[in-house]
Amino acid sequence: MKKYLPLILAGVSLILIFAVAFGASRSARLKKLRKADDPQPAVTTTAPEGTSAAGEPGSESRIACEGESAGEGESTEIPTAAPTALTELPVPTVINMPTDESWSHVVINIFYQMNETYEPMVAPADERGEIVLDERVAEAYKQMAAAASADGIKLTLASGYVAPSRQQRLYDKQVETLVNGGLSQAEAALKAAYTVLPPRCSEANYGLSVDIGWTEDDFASSPAYVWLRANAAKYGFVERYTADKEQITHFRASPWHWRYVGPDAAQYMREYNVSLEEYAGKVN
Repeated sequence: MKKYLPLILAGVSLILIFAVAFGASRSARLKKLRKADDPQPAVTTTAPEGTSAAGEPGSESRIACEGESAGEGESTEIPTAAPTALTELPVPTVINMPTDESWSHVVINIFYQMNETYEPMVAPADERGEIVLDERVAEAYKQMAAAASADGIKLTLASGYVAPSRQQRLYDKQVETLVNGGLSQAEAALKAAYTVLPPRCSEANYGLSVDIGWTEDDFASSPAYVWLRANAAKYGFVERYTADKEQITHFRASPWHWRYVGPDAAQYMREYNVSLEEYAGKVN
């Protein structure tokens, strides 16, 4: 037996070496396959930490800003090409509010208009009960405001739901001002929509977005904005209009304006720096 012991040991060693090598190779293949199966984000740019945008949170202009857009459903393909410049205000496609979980992603903007029969179920969202939102958004906002307060930051809700009739007055007033300034009716209609969306083309007409108040001129430098940039996505809110996405949203940068899309979508949009139009695959 002693005569064959070296051969036996050598054989065992070869078997062990082969087993280890096979295991490592198999592990590497499995890891590669798992990586290939993982969902890959269509956009890999990182959201900027300090998007700055000029804008005054004045009551009239702030309310007028509440014309937003959102997307329905989650999209794995995110178009990144910037749309061509518009030459006239488009005729929006009339859509219905989704009845499933995609309601928070619904796109409302100059290209997508909510049908005239839909009215949101609203609930008070501010301390005095004077500003209302879609009841689901109101609950999320109150949770976010409470979390901010716990961190020593006061979020003041300046505007929420805006009736379509009021939106119409705000938009018409802006168009009139531009026409009086020398623009044609068509030119004024398009330019006005950059700062005041037409009625039922605004997310504010459905209580899906909020304007956060601030006593200074530059909201983008406020403690509230810094806190929102770091924490709002946890509660389902995203900065709806940023300076780097104006060609896609067709709306001016508004750092005080935040849209509810739900926590999962909000964190994805923030991480990969995509607008709601891009997230929903509805870039025009």
